[in-house]
Amino acid sequence: MRRMLILLLCISPLTLAKKLTPTPLPAILTSSLFSHQQALIIKETAPFYRLDLPISVYQFSQDADLGDLRVFNAAGEVVPYAFISPKPSIQSAQTALRFFPYSNTQLSQQISVQVHSNGQLSAQTSSASSSQSSYIVDASQIQGRFETLALSWQESNYQSQIKLAVSDDLKSWQELGSTALVQLDYQGQVLKQAKIDLTGVQAKYLRLNPETPLTLTQALLQYSTQDAPIAHRIWLTPIVATASQQGEYLFDLGLHAPIDRVQLALPQLNTVAEVSLSSSANPKGPWQSVQNMIVYRLANSESPSIEISPNNHRYWQLQVKQNGGGLGQGMPKLKVGWLAQQIAFAARGEAPFTLAFGNIQIQNAAMQAQDLIIGKQIAPATAGVLLNKVAITTTIASAPSPARTYGLWAALVLAVTVLGTMAWKLLQQTKKL
Repeated sequence: MRRMLILLLCISPLTLAKKLTPTPLPAILTSSLFSHQQALIIKETAPFYRLDLPISVYQFSQDADLGDLRVFNAAGEVVPYAFISPKPSIQSAQTALRFFPYSNTQLSQQISVQVHSNGQLSAQTSSASSSQSSYIVDASQIQGRFETLALSWQESNYQSQIKLAVSDDLKSWQELGSTALVQLDYQGQVLKQAKIDLTGVQAKYLRLNPETPLTLTQALLQYSTQDAPIAHRIWLTPIVATASQQGEYLFDLGLHAPIDRVQLALPQLNTVAEVSLSSSANPKGPWQSVQNMIVYRLANSESPSIEISPNNHRYWQLQVKQNGGGLGQGMPKLKVGWLAQQIAFAARGEAPFTLAFGNIQIQNAAMQAQDLIIGKQIAPATAGVLLNKVAITTTIASAPSPARTYGLWAALVLAVTVLGTMAWKLLQQTKKL
């Protein structure tokens, strides 16, 4: 009886250790091993396809680095894929553009705009002119992708919304929306927002129409000169903060994405505050400083989005200095954006192709893009319907969190020590009998 008890004491720790070890993956992966699948839509035949990863991948992938992705063909076979960089060129240039003022109500009387054979503009204005309220900016000679347009003006204290439109012929104009221009001087300090984001814009002519007239002195365009694939920018629906203590707000994005744009929306009108933004992979930290900045919300303008170094943390923290009274009542909102990462995959086998993701045990199997893509023939693919979350058909145990794993192993070591002591004592008693 005692020998059997000793045997049971020795087996118990082994049973616990087995439970801590996940069941290994099968040799051949199937799409049913992943929690989510998404149909891929292709409209032309090509040896390779390029895909902008949809937001669902960032929401449901269990690897912050997106290592648990696979692409399957119609036969359920894994096909090779690689991450490709969609980042805009870092080779950029700046140039001062020519601009021509005009009055919206008296355009035909005050300004004559002529397009020459080389695409450049010339203008003649009458001597009797009223205050100018709008401008046409000539970008017809730019060979590259627009990034930002930085404006300078004479007025020292200025605040207004400015509408932007583009055209290639000066006849048909496409409205692109509006943004805020701000320059506030106070006690030797200057708060200035003078840049217009032109990412994704391509046109010969720009039209600037501020709600409050200004005297423009310079229009400086920054643009990229290297040919690079255009990346799709994703914006997440603004997240409402939860307050943990006075002047401190926590945001849970609910995903891991390479965030490179952030914008704060303040709860109350006529608010100006000095804030610090931090991020972390864990809601309790440690926190990594991202940006110190001045944020504001005025009657007709608010803080623009700012560019940051790519950051895939899920949790973000806003700390507000209280020397100006903080943000007042209500909760701020955080809006984040990123350039959609792209993958390229080989079209081996028959369509339809399926993107599968969501399994913490799956290891990254992406190839290097230069090793996968042969030639330049690569066609676009788009993400279709997200299939409902599927039940994983294997008996793979989900991997516990690191803290839980350490706790279980500590308990196991303690149990082995206690049971080993008990077994040794029983064995000694058995020898005496």
